[in-house]
Amino acid sequence: MIEVIPSLPALTFEELRTKVGMVTGLVSTFQIDICDGMFTPQRSWPMNPGDKPQFTDIVRGKEKLPNAGQIDFEVHFMTHTPEKLIPDWLKAGAMRFLVHVEARHDFAACRRAAGDGELGVSLNIGTDVARIADYAPYISVVQLMGIAKIGAQGQPFDPRVLDMISEVKQRYPNVIIEVDGSVNMETAPLLVKAGATRLAPGSYVFRSENPKAAIDALKSIST
Repeated sequence: MIEVIPSLPALTFEELRTKVGMVTGLVSTFQIDICDGMFTPQRSWPMNPGDKPQFTDIVRGKEKLPNAGQIDFEVHFMTHTPEKLIPDWLKAGAMRFLVHVEARHDFAACRRAAGDGELGVSLNIGTDVARIADYAPYISVVQLMGIAKIGAQGQPFDPRVLDMISEVKQRYPNVIIEVDGSVNMETAPLLVKAGATRLAPGSYVFRSENPKAAIDALKSIST
């Protein structure tokens, strides 16, 4: 069965609130994309100047992530040193953390910081799938990017991800394969055929006139 996890690099908390509200009740999990302006050219909430006070309130429990308790959150760290960010996101209520192998990071520290939370790794287009080997014993999911330029929605599909999916499936048959970037009803059947079972659409859902129909269409793809 295909699991759909809408993803978003929100510029503001209000944008995040709006987009989470659009899919609450339609999916079980939402992916928050975090861009630090270094690993990616742009920043997203809560890495923008001025975001810290509000996010600190969420970490301390004075505020909550949008619709917390009605939907789970995974965090895709398009950042360097995610081990420094994971503890706050765990306190904020996230349950799964995706770390880019290309970013500067200490994965042992990530594992300690995640506690009982799930860990996964993300790979950009062109990254050698063999790099997963060091992480494989500790992760539940491998996320592959379906676009060459990460951090912004609406980017064109890069078909090289299909070979990467096939290779991950062959090397690591027990790991969940998730794809983020240019997921829609043209690309999703190809992704699923190659071996993906978890899809993270962005603009396809959020720019749709009927998000429920868009999500249901992705869920209905046969594995």
